[in-house]
Amino acid sequence: MSDSRFDPRFDPAFQRGWDGPEPAATIAPEPARPAAPDRIVVTAEPQPESDPDARRLNPFLVALAAVAVALVVAGLGMASLVSSGFNDQGPTSQVDWALLQVLMIASPVTALLGVATGIGVLFVFAVRWGRGAEH
Repeated sequence: MSDSRFDPRFDPAFQRGWDGPEPAATIAPEPARPAAPDRIVVTAEPQPESDPDARRLNPFLVALAAVAVALVVAGLGMASLVSSGFNDQGPTSQVDWALLQVLMIASPVTALLGVATGIGVLFVFAVRWGRGAEH
């Protein structure tokens, strides 16, 4: 076994060119277990059935839900302003006209952004509810 083809640091059975018998599987000895205690200590505190952190609401999700509602309300409010701006007496100056044009573009975008944010919050709750059902 002292062939110069093999690296002496490693077992030759695991090196290229070994023609000997298959190496025997080595099993690591079990680590020593601590001695069994003389008595078993039982605590009187009830253990929680589930993780208490899982039941708390994420404050960021609550804030996102509030922002979603605010965006939808703001979008509808801007649409109402556009409608009343054109219906009352019409724009009286170019600034009024430009403001109505900006509001006319921004109101549906704002409302849709609020709806999309609400859908995102619902998606996060749906994913978490699915995880909770598995455990």
